Amino acid sequence: MFGLFEFLKDRQLHRERILALDLLRGTFLIVIVTSHIAWNPSLFTFVGGGSKLPASAGEAFFVISGLLVGYLYAPKVLKETKKVFKKIWKRAALLYFLATFFTFFYTAWAVLEPQSHLTLYAREPWRFLVDTLTLRYAFGWAGYLNLYALFMLVAPFAVWLVAKGKGLLVIAASVAIWFFLREELRLAPFAAWQLLFMCALVIGYYLPQLEAWYRHLPKRLRLSLFGSICGVAIITYLASIVLFVAAPLVATPDSPLLRLNAELGQYLDKTHLAPARVAIGTVWFAALYMIFRRFERAISRGTRGVLEVFGKQSLFVYCLHAFILFFIDLYFQPPLPNLIIQNTVVTFAVLALIYFAASYRARATKYGKRLLRNKNTTAVP
Repeated sequence: MFGLFEFLKDRQLHRERILALDLLRGTFLIVIVTSHIAWNPSLFTFVGGGSKLPASAGEAFFVISGLLVGYLYAPKVLKETKKVFKKIWKRAALLYFLATFFTFFYTAWAVLEPQSHLTLYAREPWRFLVDTLTLRYAFGWAGYLNLYALFMLVAPFAVWLVAKGKGLLVIAASVAIWFFLREELRLAPFAAWQLLFMCALVIGYYLPQLEAWYRHLPKRLRLSLFGSICGVAIITYLASIVLFVAAPLVATPDSPLLRLNAELGQYLDKTHLAPARVAIGTVWFAALYMIFRRFERAISRGTRGVLEVFGKQSLFVYCLHAFILFFIDLYFQPPLPNLIIQNTVVTFAVLALIYFAASYRARATKYGKRLLRNKNTTAVP
């Protein structure tokens, strides 16, 4: 066992891409899109939950982002410190630009549109400017970029500490910030959601070791862990779909289910990331990762590469979805009666549009890289 860990450590600088993470990220992006669209409920709502479940795809998306930062950059940071810091901060700068640009662009668009029915920033213009530039305010459907930009700004320091063997310190600091500051108005939701990103960053660095440890468990114990985690996840997920998605659609106002829904909701706060929400999200994500990791090839074949396109083009997909949904929200409203089948058709059309745009971009990027590589290899020395 120790020899295997040493084998992994010696080769951590060059890590292979994990297909399961691309598939999961693509899945979560699809759920995010279907949850944000105004045409709800649709058939997609009864799978993704429509942002009503005790844990969301948005939270899982930050977990994957943290995992990838720890997995890819922590093994390199001690040997290539300047390069890693620069690369992560370059990404943070891009995210900051996109976050602020979208808010300015969408606000100007909504203000100049005489038929706009969207709710705009209600305070003084100078406060709007300050809050936007400090990432305290976002307008449109790209608000996660604000969080992601800030987390990537501090990520190099966490990566360096993890690589130096101080992963427990990173986790302790992250938990302390979440525990003591998550309900501080000026720090919400940054102080809460950093828990997902930072703890996942630490786990991402040790992911090969954790997977090796799991593979070397006795088969019966391994199957028992797999079955137990997935079983708990499936049962709680189905119960959540019934309670938080289906019940509000069919129950009467005085239904006990709705009262239970409201009582449980206070323990599942999303903005401040309540402890119960963290616990449920951890179980659900662990189950999904185990399933996708075990059957990643079959899932990839079964989805015909759709999830991979969404997952590998995640930033483009997220930004494009924000643009499309803002346009829809500004100029269209779901007609009455708001029927599930028509909502499903509209939602599917939006997903198809995003997929074809992302797929075309992926092919164009690949073709451009191939041309550049051929040009370099045929150049006269």
